[in-house]
Amino acid sequence: MSGQAAIWREAEPVRVLSESTADWGRILFDDMNGTNTNGLRIRSVLGSGWISGFQDFDDILDVGRKIAWPDQVYGQIVVRHGDMVAFFKGLGDFHPSEIYADLVLDVDVSQPQVYVWLMSGGNGTTTFEINSLATGGTIWRDIIVGNGVTQQVRRVMSPQPFFRAGRSENSYVIAWLSFAIIVVIILNFPVLEFVRRRLRRTKRNGKEQQRR
Repeated sequence: MSGQAAIWREAEPVRVLSESTADWGRILFDDMNGTNTNGLRIRSVLGSGWISGFQDFDDILDVGRKIAWPDQVYGQIVVRHGDMVAFFKGLGDFHPSEIYADLVLDVDVSQPQVYVWLMSGGNGTTTFEINSLATGGTIWRDIIVGNGVTQQVRRVMSPQPFFRAGRSENSYVIAWLSFAIIVVIILNFPVLEFVRRRLRRTKRNGKEQQRR
């Protein structure tokens, strides 16, 4: 990553969906060191839950910032922390399920591309999808097909789809229209005539006092 300073902008709310027959999976909105150099981070969680497939006490959904997760490095388990949406159904539990998480993300718009990590274990197929809550449109979608071992894959995307085209432009248009309306009101208000009358009255009063 270059030395350019990050420019974080709050994106519009999104819905993260994951439909899976794997026993666990996660989408990591973070880098492996938990420092968000990937250009995405979770600002807040609006809601989350199981759409289908919740069965028993060991079905777990984790959504939030800097959640601990285990990683294997050179044969040893290390604990990392990151912004994520993750589900766990129990090892060897491949029943179909679908989860959702409504998030507000921060996006580093100084980067031409941002990325997420997709992770899944064992067998099964997991679909990850990010949709706009405002429009319902799909921002991004990808699939991991299980191959019997834990997978960690990086997926790169553009930051632009997280922002609706014209949203900021519309705000500027509204601001300028409001300013123009205020100017028109001021110009049509008889301010100058009021000032002239006051000046004439002041002069008259001054002359009358001099005569006295």
